[in-house]
Order: sequence, then C-alpha cells, then structure tokens
Amino acid sequence: MLLCLHLAPLCLKAQEPDLQWLGSWFNAWDLACTQLFRLPPATPPEMVFYDDTYVYTSSAKTAPSGTPIVGPSLYGRKISWLKMPHKDTLILPDGQRVPVGLMSFAAATGDGRSFFVMAAPSFWKAAGVESRELTLEKMLTGVFLHEFAHTRQYPGFGRMVDSVERKNSFGDMQLSDDIVQDYFRKDSAYTRLFLSETGTFYEASDSDETRVLVKKGLAMLKARQEKYFTGNKTVLTELDDVFLSMEGLGQYVAVYWLTHPQGGNMPPAEAVNGFRRKRNQWSQEEGLAMFLALTKLAKPDWLNDQFGEHPKTIVQLLEQAVAEK
Repeated sequence: MLLCLHLAPLCLKAQEPDLQWLGSWFNAWDLACTQLFRLPPATPPEMVFYDDTYVYTSSAKTAPSGTPIVGPSLYGRKISWLKMPHKDTLILPDGQRVPVGLMSFAAATGDGRSFFVMAAPSFWKAAGVESRELTLEKMLTGVFLHEFAHTRQYPGFGRMVDSVERKNSFGDMQLSDDIVQDYFRKDSAYTRLFLSETGTFYEASDSDETRVLVKKGLAMLKARQEKYFTGNKTVLTELDDVFLSMEGLGQYVAVYWLTHPQGGNMPPAEAVNGFRRKRNQWSQEEGLAMFLALTKLAKPDWLNDQFGEHPKTIVQLLEQAVAEK
C-alpha cells in the first residue's frame, strides 16, 4: 500500500530553514488526508525536492554522497533526509538522470514503488511563476497536493495505465495524461465538442439542476468518445476515463485545501478560478468540473472508490450518482 499519511506536528525550530516550506506542504497534505480521504496510513514514497543548488531527498540513490539533515516527519516517524549539491542533474529513484528544471510529478520505479519530485518554491519564483489569484505560496501548495495525491493512486489507476502501455503502441505519441489532447488539439471540431462538454460539467457544479446537467455532460462525453476513439484509437476511451479521474482528483484535492478554513481559506469560486489557471490542460480542466459536480450528488463515501487496486473512474461514479434517487 502506498501513501496517505497522518503527519506529525512539525518542530520547525529543529529543521533547517531550507525545508520550512516542505513542512507547510506536508501539513496541507495531512489536512487533506485526514479530513477528506480518511485513509489509513501507508508507506511514504521516496521524495526528491530541489532548489537551484541542492537536492533534498529521502532516496539514497538520489543523493549517494548526501549529508544527513533534519527535516519534517511523516506519520510520527523520522525520515532520513539527505542534502547534496545536484550540479544541475538529478538522479531519480528509478535510476534516470534528468537535467534540473521546473518539475512536479509522481512516478513509479520498475518494481512499482512510487516516488515524487518537485522543485522548491524559490526555484518556481526564480523561473517567473506567479499567481495573482492565489499567491504563489497557495498555488504551489495546490500543485504539491495534486501531484502527491497521484502517489496514492498508483496501485489502481497507475497500474491500469501501465497495463495499457504494455499492450498497445502509440507511435510517436507519448503516453501521458495529455495523450487525448495531443491527438486532437489541432482538430477544431473535436475541440469545440470537448469545450462544450466541459462547460456543461462546470455548469452542473454550480446549478440547482446538477443531476440533469451531469446526465447531459455524460451523454456528450460518450458521444465524443464513440465518434472519435475508433480504429487504433479505441484504447483512448479507457485512458480518457482514467486520466479524467486521476487529474480531476488531483485538482479537486488542491481546491479542497484552498477553500478549507484551516488551509487556504478562500471563497470556492475564487479557488476554482485561480487553480484552473490557463485552462489549457484538458484532463485537468474537465476532470475538476466532474469532481465538483460529483460532490453535489454523491455521498462522501465516493472517495472509497478512488483508491486501492480496483478504483472506479469519475465517469462510473457520476453514472452511479445520477442513477440513484
């Protein structure tokens, strides 16, 4: 079982100043994990954080000659943190070497263990990233929560994607959460259908006619998939549903924290608008709308179907919700 942790209160005086921001991110995860997910604790992933000079990691492979430092604890247990100059190259827990750049992602090693990589706030700021709607601090906390949630989804959705990749060839296309967008971004007719469908789900999330509008949105989604995902693209139906689920939940977790009184404490409309940012990543954009609509229709136990080895997709959850009286 992978990650969902109740994090111990942080003793900031005992930490190196470099990792104060990480303690804040972990506290945000603790809030979401205990009050939203309500999942049992599990083994944390290996973690890799970095600024313009150093890597801060719990992976000995990432920092083979690293210096031990004091950092935030997870689930009341001490994490063995290491600090090492990265010299513009990161060694990931799966053995890959990648140039230092602006990154935030979750992935898995060859034996199925999750790991997590993200740049420190100072790195984002130096790259010119900002958020007037949220502030950079709140935006990055949301980004962290979104990506960190994926580490907990790997046993189910992650392995589904791995299985699809083993059984199918995508040619020059890279299998990622943007694969549907990569196939159809230049198709204006497809794009119009997608935008109308997404708009319907957002309307459903902010309407007294949620059930009616969700039914309409689902019908549009099914019609789109049946029309365009044909021939050697039929596998995109499964991937579309999976990535709407993974990316949508990641977005929803961020919005949950942004609006929580103990988190970002923002009005819901401002949080949603701010975290949608450029609105140009399709699976995130539509997935968030679908989860926002789901929370108006379904009992809170829908979260039980998002984790574990046999999760339900957001499409399945919405179909179930509109069918219930």
